[in-house]
Amino acid sequence: MKTPYPNPERVPSLWFPLVKKFYQEHYPSGKPNKAEPIWVLRQNNSKIVCSLRLKRFPNAQLLMSMVTDPSYRKIGLGSHLINSIHDQLNLLPSYCFALDHLVSFYTANNFIEIETDRLPEELRKRFQSYKAQGRKITPMIYISS
Repeated sequence: MKTPYPNPERVPSLWFPLVKKFYQEHYPSGKPNKAEPIWVLRQNNSKIVCSLRLKRFPNAQLLMSMVTDPSYRKIGLGSHLINSIHDQLNLLPSYCFALDHLVSFYTANNFIEIETDRLPEELRKRFQSYKAQGRKITPMIYISS
């Protein structure tokens, strides 16, 4: 029998040091920010195994820094986390800049590819800056299922 996935939890400020350590171990460039909503999945209500951030802008939000502990990948935790925060993703138009090799993952989780000119101005500038740094990314937007 398959073990149920853990419930997603929005990170309270008290947990921030644990989240910061998780990102340092598994995604050093992911630098969490206390002011942004961060969602996690924890194994047995202790060890963080998957996390993502939602960076808020006045009229949009950007899903950022989604990471799963390597020993817990390919079992659906990332999909579970995205699908579990569906209500949060519907509060404002929600975008992500998917690494090119992860476009199919995000497509399977209700994101669709969009043209750069469809991004809000503040996100378009950020996207163009990332592309200028050589990042292989694709702009995507979340659509309600």
